[in-house]
Order: sequence, then structure tokens, then C-alpha cells
Amino acid sequence: MIEFDVRLTADNRLVIIHDATLERTTNGRGAVAHQTLSQLRKLDAGAWFGSEFAGSVIPTLDDALQLCHGRVLVNIEVKTEERCVALLYQLADVVAARISDLGATRSVVISSYSRRVVSRLSDTDRRLATALLSDRLFTNRHVTVVAKQVGAIALHVPYRLATSQLANRARQRSLISAVHTVNDSVDMSSAIDMGFDAIFTDRPDRLRRLLDLNAGLGGSAWSKRLLGKDASDEVINSRNQQLSLSESPCS
Repeated sequence: MIEFDVRLTADNRLVIIHDATLERTTNGRGAVAHQTLSQLRKLDAGAWFGSEFAGSVIPTLDDALQLCHGRVLVNIEVKTEERCVALLYQLADVVAARISDLGATRSVVISSYSRRVVSRLSDTDRRLATALLSDRLFTNRHVTVVAKQVGAIALHVPYRLATSQLANRARQRSLISAVHTVNDSVDMSSAIDMGFDAIFTDRPDRLRRLLDLNAGLGGSAWSKRLLGKDASDEVINSRNQQLSLSESPCS
């Protein structure tokens, strides 16, 4: 799978950008949420990374899913600094509607640190696969309990919080467990040994080598959860075809 972050623009469009502000990765200034899509599309979002990427624009969610369609499963993290319940629900509703309109409910996982966003997504469309992100362990009740309460089917935690006990508790509650961001091969092996179902990494080459050495692990937890046999066959058969989201749903 691949992972990227989405944020809501001032005119309720979903764009792919990590930061809440524009300065680090574009030639713009200010908050993403205060700009319209048209304003954001005028910015250079590639020059900061390398001269060969100069002129790249901030992609929309539609752009990204078009690129990934029939090729790879996607994890979408919904980014927000909002605390207003009404605005959080609005954000979740826009995400749910767009994923549904694009026919992508069987090819994406939607994650967020906001429990209200995850809960709203789960309540809005039970077909959506949602994951709760957490960077802390709750003192009065376990984070796996919270994940189930908000309707998530997965729990994503940073490696510093990863333990075999947490992976086991997630499994007992029928939650897929994932750990991020793990780039060291030793840590990757440790996460696998702990029993985590998935690993976020910036070094897929290293993880690929480890998985090749552990061929008995089988397919990924997410591919098994999202894709049935027919859907898996469709992904394989469509890799070399030019398909559009308007013609066929993501699978």
C-alpha cells in the first residue's frame, strides 16, 4: 500500500499535502484551509524537493486515486487541527462522499488521529475501512477499546509504543494493527516478531527483503480484509490497462 495525507481547502475540496501550512513544501504562504483549490493549484509544490520536480502542483484526492486505480491499495490519513465538532463532521462527510463517488470503498483505508472523524466516517458508510491513529496510550482504558468504540477496524501506532501486548490486544478485538514509521531493518523484524499486521516505512526495499525471507507470512492483513478473491483478480488483471475511475470502481 501507499500512504498520503489529505486536507480540506476553503472551498471544501480535498488536496494531498502533509503540513497545515504552505511554506515548507510550496512557494506559497499561509494555511492550506484558508486557500481555495484554484489558489493552491497555482503554487509550485515540487521545487523544494528537487529541480526536476519544479512546477509540480498540489494534487487532489481525485488525482491520486486516478493514479493508483487498479494498481495499489491506499491509506489516506485525514489531517486536521480543527476542534469544532461541526467542522470535524463536515470534513468526514466530504471525505466519505468523495470516496463513495469515486467507487473506492474497497481500495482505501481512511485513518485519522481525530476520534470524531473516525467515528463519523464509520457511522456514515459501513463499507469504509477506518483506522484510528494514536500516539499515546490511554491511562484509564486501553487504546484498543477506544478504537473499537469509534468503529475503527484498525489501530495505527508509532514504533515507540509498539509492544507484543498491544499487538495481541488488537488481535483479540479483531483490529488490524500497524506500526509507523519503521525504517531500520532490525526494528522491522522486531515489529514482525511482536505480531503487528502492517508496517509503515520510507524504505520499502528493506521491508521487501525481510518479507521475502518470511514468505510464510502470506498476504497482507489489509489486502485480505479489503479484497476478496474476485477483487484481487481484478487488481492483477487491470495493472496494464488504462482505466478511469468514472468507468470502473477501484478494487
